[in-house]
Amino acid sequence: MNKEFYSRRLPHWQPDNAVFDICFRLANSLPKGKWQALKDARDLRLLELKETIENEEERKLALQKEHDLYFGKYDKLLDQNDFGPTWLKQPEIATIVSEAFDFRHKQGIFKLVCFSIMPNHVHAIFYKTQKPLFRVLHSFKRQTAKKANLILERTGRPFWHSESYDHVIRNRTSFKRKVNYQLQNPVEAGLCSHWSDWEFSYLNPEFSHWLT
Repeated sequence: MNKEFYSRRLPHWQPDNAVFDICFRLANSLPKGKWQALKDARDLRLLELKETIENEEERKLALQKEHDLYFGKYDKLLDQNDFGPTWLKQPEIATIVSEAFDFRHKQGIFKLVCFSIMPNHVHAIFYKTQKPLFRVLHSFKRQTAKKANLILERTGRPFWHSESYDHVIRNRTSFKRKVNYQLQNPVEAGLCSHWSDWEFSYLNPEFSHWLT
């Protein structure tokens, strides 16, 4: 697939054969004030780095570190937050999401590396997407939301938050770190003692050698 421009709130380029680190959450799963303050601080820091670092490679590295720092804080907020819905704790709801990943992997829409379904958010890594990422995520969230809302007997209200976090994994070191981070997320959140004990985590056997 060729590079394709797509837009959420900010423009993105989707590189050929990109490996995506994805996170999306339930609607209203974070207090808007905390989330917005975190985003504002990140945006201010990114602007500062762009304006003060002249060397392109150094600037890219600094920007990536800042994005990683922001995401770590964002994910910690989700793990520790007692605000908002936790519908994904319900096995029948989490099963809808895990089956949606499995279906798309088997249909070749993307190649799945791993996922972890947390009480209020979802992590995944996949690549070889056969459609632009925003279309893949839109379809995934729309279909799973419809099925989940039927079970929850909810109508006229969003299930997923409108935006998703997506990041292109650019090297083997980052790939290994992201795989381990996602699978360890339930452990770090105190939900289980080993990642494999969490019913709604998955690692494609092809990538088992990346675990530490």
